[in-house]
Amino acid sequence: MHGTVSSEHLVQLFDETESLVAGISTFLFDAWKKGEHLLVVARAAHWALTAGELQARGCPVPPMIADGRLIVLDAATTLATFMVNGDPDGAKFLARIGDLVSRVSAEADHGLAVYGEMVDILAAQGNFQGAEQLEALWNELSQTCSFRLLCGYSATHFGDERTDAHLRGICAAHHDASARPTDLLSTWLLANRRPKYHLDTQ
Repeated sequence: MHGTVSSEHLVQLFDETESLVAGISTFLFDAWKKGEHLLVVARAAHWALTAGELQARGCPVPPMIADGRLIVLDAATTLATFMVNGDPDGAKFLARIGDLVSRVSAEADHGLAVYGEMVDILAAQGNFQGAEQLEALWNELSQTCSFRLLCGYSATHFGDERTDAHLRGICAAHHDASARPTDLLSTWLLANRRPKYHLDTQ
């Protein structure tokens, strides 16, 4: 993972917290089984549920945190460190997130998996432009260091057809967009409103 840069940027839409936690825990558990380092930037309530699910599956959360193989950041607190007048500031993002991701990526012999929902906080505030800008900053970072990133969004943010362009832009910023089959709104949105193109993987 220290030679050629190789990154993947995924997004999951969810209807309910339960489905989000299921998606996050599966993503992180699979990464742990591969020996990857983990970075989580989530709301405290979501992380508490996810940590419980990971431990129930056999992932040793406290020891991983203790030895630095799992880093957990609060999404709202972290987001506030690089927002300026409602927009993500690129230099501040690199200082807070970019330096951390680059360091952990370099240390992680088997890869780095990141889950983030700062973009969902912006979407919940109606700041879709800020969310798209933040997705772009993650994509710029992925050109310089290797990691797999999963972003989570509540489908309720996109129920109004006036948000169609934002949903299309967000989906296009990712290599793939998905939802659990039981999340009816999420699956409908992805079937009917997402673009037929995604982030160039070349």
